[in-house]
Amino acid sequence: MIPVLVKTPAFVSLKYCGTIVTFLLLLAQCTWTPEVQTPIHNSEKGNVGLQTSSAFKILPQHPLVLSESLIKQILQGVSQIQEQGILQELFFSDPNPSPVFSRTQIEFLTPYLVDAFAKATAEELIIFRSLGNKEGATQVSGTVAVFSPTIFFLTLHNTANYPGNPSKMASSSRNLPKQTSLMFSQKQAMLQPEDAQRLMKISLKDLWIAIDYAALNTVIESEHKVEERRPSAPIAIPQSEKTQPGMNTLQEQLQDLRKKVDDQAEEIRRLQQTAPK
Repeated sequence: MIPVLVKTPAFVSLKYCGTIVTFLLLLAQCTWTPEVQTPIHNSEKGNVGLQTSSAFKILPQHPLVLSESLIKQILQGVSQIQEQGILQELFFSDPNPSPVFSRTQIEFLTPYLVDAFAKATAEELIIFRSLGNKEGATQVSGTVAVFSPTIFFLTLHNTANYPGNPSKMASSSRNLPKQTSLMFSQKQAMLQPEDAQRLMKISLKDLWIAIDYAALNTVIESEHKVEERRPSAPIAIPQSEKTQPGMNTLQEQLQDLRKKVDDQAEEIRRLQQTAPK
């Protein structure tokens, strides 16, 4: 007798689960983007490179040509501030924003970021790490990208060790909850959080800020326009120049008077010569 295979419910269920798992694996292979890193610069001062990323919700505008002056202006304007409770404000924290990048770090990063933006593709982030200007100093690391039309997106990693996060807070038994955020010197250029979060996925461990650098150019241009529209101060005229026309008139009058006197004297001499003796 030939045995008849009966498809039990358990067999059908296992086959169905196997199909789902296979489909999910295929889907993961299609959507997962391997992280490939391309170095731009490596040295004892830090490194800059490119890295493929699947965090983009909208593809960035790479490659792109940015000027060194623009990148310096952006990095110089980024600072961090801690939003804490009343106790921290009274006893621990410094309420003033602290710069994220030192002058040495800005000088190091700027030319390599310019090079990286010119070489990056639309699937790549620019990654960077800059050491401090001396041994043991704080390092800054993170990523940057530019989205259309003019959005400069900066994220920072390992921010617990950045300037502005005092060590006494970390070691204190009164270590109360705090929140650190990034600020920009020209607030009108900052994107609203809901607008920035539409561009890419952001880790909760990272700090981030999105800056519309076209707004920076608009501010600069408007300042120039205001300067051009500002009425110019009246040009001071030297005292000698202001009185010169009056002096000329007076001299002419004196010359006329002297001529009349001379004419009268000449007439008197003529009369004396012709008078009978």
